[in-house]
Amino acid sequence: MNTQLESKSLDFGAIVSKKPTGSRFILVRHGETDWNKEKRFQGHTDIALNTHGLLQAQLVREYFDALEAQGAEIYHHCFSSDLSRAHTTARTIHGAKTPAIELNTGLRERDYGHLAGLTGDEMQIKSPEEFSGLKNRVVDAPLKGGESLNQFYRRVISTFEQIANKNQSKTTLLVAHGGVLDCIYRYCTGEPLHKQREWQLPNCALNVINIDSQGKKSVKLWAWTGHLNNDKPGQNMDEVDGRIA
Repeated sequence: MNTQLESKSLDFGAIVSKKPTGSRFILVRHGETDWNKEKRFQGHTDIALNTHGLLQAQLVREYFDALEAQGAEIYHHCFSSDLSRAHTTARTIHGAKTPAIELNTGLRERDYGHLAGLTGDEMQIKSPEEFSGLKNRVVDAPLKGGESLNQFYRRVISTFEQIANKNQSKTTLLVAHGGVLDCIYRYCTGEPLHKQREWQLPNCALNVINIDSQGKKSVKLWAWTGHLNNDKPGQNMDEVDGRIA
């Protein structure tokens, strides 16, 4: 796979001020929920943003508005998971712009089946073998009523490729979930699915990926939070695996 991880020293405004040579994706994880704060694995459970999460989404909108007032063209199309925590984030950012937001169930968080809604400690008690598979990233470990890690990854990347193919030479805003962004990061950098994660997935951070005309993928910016007014990192909980605050 022809991939590249770019320097993280730039900020978002500097990146979007330059037109990409191919396609560009701006990836945003939804704002904070109460289950994020409690480190619960949300999965397909439809949890609403809390007050802090709504503020985070509004800060993205205000930052984009400020850049557009300076003449920047941020994005052309907006895609979002249909789960309300992502859709509300996308709607707050996108507003009444056209074209309207396109919802896609393929952008949903991983389905945790009968373990959805539990913390890691609660999973350990209810199903220690399944929790071990989650914690150790065993890619084909089954999960009762849910998706294996490999099934989840294939679903996300298939959806991402479909969106990318339909929006070549465009900039696309994609609002989804921590696990979804993790899959896309691995796909674009060649990081193996079983590797423990070393990169952050803060709520409402800005992440930028370019795909050139030959299909070469580069991560231009990741986990940038300069627009969030020094939002406390500890509040950007990670329900995906609980190991990175």
